[in-house]
Amino acid sequence: MAVFPLTAHVERFAAGRRAFLSSTPEGEDAIPIRIESSRSHAGRVLLKLDRVESRTVAEHTVGRYLLIPRAEAEEAREEGEFFLYALVGRRVVTADGRRLGEVIDVQEPAGRAMLEIADSKKVRRLLPFVNEFVREVRADEIVVEPPEGWEEI
Repeated sequence: MAVFPLTAHVERFAAGRRAFLSSTPEGEDAIPIRIESSRSHAGRVLLKLDRVESRTVAEHTVGRYLLIPRAEAEEAREEGEFFLYALVGRRVVTADGRRLGEVIDVQEPAGRAMLEIADSKKVRRLLPFVNEFVREVRADEIVVEPPEGWEEI
């Protein structure tokens, strides 16, 4: 099975590691598997999985996501790294504490994360998740400095 990694941590594909195959990135229909062997090749990782015994079975995995347990992902997360799903539900405030709304979704058009923020009137606006606008990410809120005129959009 060839995997196109969506992580910089390719050690997650080491032999003996536990993972899940799923048709969705959320893992709604996840099937537990174990990695028997792995090697890097041309920007991909080639894997032999314990439940994929033949080429025919492997063909049924095309387009599936290979997921690791959330606890392992959290442990591997480095300082300043965030899982985008974990930003949803956080309050969005300015540096002086003025509430701008709440993150209701994170979109990734063209590979750049955008916070979808809804204010108290349910008006939705997008704000790029970049250092220029995001000053700090706290456990329950995100401190931002949006560009001038952003609130009038």
